[in-house]
Amino acid sequence: MTGVLSGFFIVWCLIAIGWIVGRTGVLGEQGRFVLNRTTFFLASPCLVLTSLLESDLGQVLSTPMLIAGVSGLVSGGLLLLIIRVLTKRRGAELVVTAISGSVVNGANMGFPIAAYVLGDTSHALPVILFQQAIYTPLYLFVLHAVTTKMRPSPAGVLRNIASNPTIVAAAVGIVLVVCGVKLPEVILQPFGSIADMAIPAMLLAYGISLMGSAPLAKDDGYRGLIAIATVFKLAVMPVIALGLGLLLGLGGHDLFAVVVMAALPTAQNVFVAASQYKAAENLARDTVLLTTVGTVITLLIVSGVMSA
Repeated sequence: MTGVLSGFFIVWCLIAIGWIVGRTGVLGEQGRFVLNRTTFFLASPCLVLTSLLESDLGQVLSTPMLIAGVSGLVSGGLLLLIIRVLTKRRGAELVVTAISGSVVNGANMGFPIAAYVLGDTSHALPVILFQQAIYTPLYLFVLHAVTTKMRPSPAGVLRNIASNPTIVAAAVGIVLVVCGVKLPEVILQPFGSIADMAIPAMLLAYGISLMGSAPLAKDDGYRGLIAIATVFKLAVMPVIALGLGLLLGLGGHDLFAVVVMAALPTAQNVFVAASQYKAAENLARDTVLLTTVGTVITLLIVSGVMSA
């Protein structure tokens, strides 16, 4: 539990510094925009690449990735079913609620938590690869269909996947590992240096984004949906991951790692997608914020129970 507290102390210190940076305006009006684009196009892909080259590829692409995929899809499916049966919500509100309770913040929070709480950034790779390559294209396809009444072409979906720099970096890393290519340290060093920017920049950008946030300030009818999405993200999805891990024979630190990754907060990409399609934006935004705060409590409980 001490490791979890220490890890979150570092994470929240960096977020707090980001908030102060945003409050003082030292990076200007475009500071968050620049940090986000730096991490998305440069630092995160380099971190994925270097982490893959240093990890056991068989471990990354096997049980942890299966658990990440199944726990996310099952959580989203259960949310869809519950909301559809118990309420009259349909269309985009239904989809945004489901993804708010099942899409984890693997990039912005996954890497920091894996680094500071689990001690190894490679624990974040399975969930990041699953979500970037499979889940994100899937929910964007569905969201596009329900908001425009049109289906995006399969070719367009594939182009979006192929143009994602994280997926490109992952593909390069996997090919290099499978082919047994060992790059000289002098070549890897520049990528490693850029990768070192990723985690601090992610957390600073998130801290800046909290400027002026007021969750649940407006009673727009989403409070019940926000509550159930938050409970699913912070409680139901980790329990599903725990059950799957036990069923598949995981134990010790490996089991703890998949549960921690499942307990990560809702991805900011959900809010970005909701904003893009003008669909239940407040629902997505408030779930992101509440789960980001609440994940601390969840992980402290998980740490206490699993280390007992």
